[in-house]
Parts: sequence; structure tokens; C-alpha cells
Amino acid sequence: MERIETLKVLRGNTTLDASVIVEYMMGTEIGGVVKEYFETLKPEEKVYCSLYTISEIVYVICRLKGLDYALEKVNAMLSSRVLEVNNTEEMALEAGRLKCERAISIGDCSCIATAKITGSRAVFAQKEKELANEIKRKPFDAEILFIAETNIVDKEKH
Repeated sequence: MERIETLKVLRGNTTLDASVIVEYMMGTEIGGVVKEYFETLKPEEKVYCSLYTISEIVYVICRLKGLDYALEKVNAMLSSRVLEVNNTEEMALEAGRLKCERAISIGDCSCIATAKITGSRAVFAQKEKELANEIKRKPFDAEILFIAETNIVDKEKH
């Protein structure tokens, strides 16, 4: 199946976790999928992330490639207006509520809270153990997608 055809799983409004954007910025296989997704966005489709996600991306890319590189990449992405950053008090309160109730990172909480508020799907690069356990325990109020678990990427590598 062609990759463009398989990108249908990402269609619609999405909220991207930092892991997805880091993969994109680092040029990984998952990042290539995200690049194609950005290139094929429809005018009515929105891509969100939380303000906390921006901090997390800077931190992770800084550790991998240095602060100047991280700031350059993040500023370029923000300038492109591909992402709509949710920095509302509502998101902060919802992320805090999730963190209080769930054994997942505050970054994951902010992604899921943003998805819930915007009516979009929360998209993560890969399924992490803590998040998988919480999904099994009690589903979230937002749909969650893991790119590595779709047929978009070569599963033998993940």
C-alpha cells in the first residue's frame, strides 16, 4: 500500500506529542511520516500541541544537538504556523487533573488535555508502557494514536 494512502490514519485534526515532533526534527522514519503528513495537510485540518510540548521539544533536541540547533528548529516550526499552540488555562487545569489521576508524564497529560479540548486525536510516536497501562485501566476522553503501531512505518524496526 502506498504511503500516501496509509497517511489517511492521520487525517483530521490532531494534537502532536513532543515525541512526534522530535522524530520529525531528527529525520527518523516516523519523522518522515510526519513530514509527509505536514506536506499533505488539508486547509480544514488543524495540528495542535500544548505550550508544554514546546518546552519538551527544546529540551530533548538541545540534549541531542545543542541549544542553538534546538531553538532554530523550534522557532522555524513555530514561524511556519503549521502548529497551533494551546496555551490556555483550561489546558493547564485539565493536564493537572489528568496528572493527579493518572500515572503518566505531565507532557503526555498536556497532549491528551489539548486533544480533548480541541476535539482532536492525540498522536504519539510510540506506545510507552505507562500510557499503555493507563489506557487499559481506563480509556481517556480523547482518541489516542501511536504512529509506530500503524502500517505507516516498518514494524520490524520498532
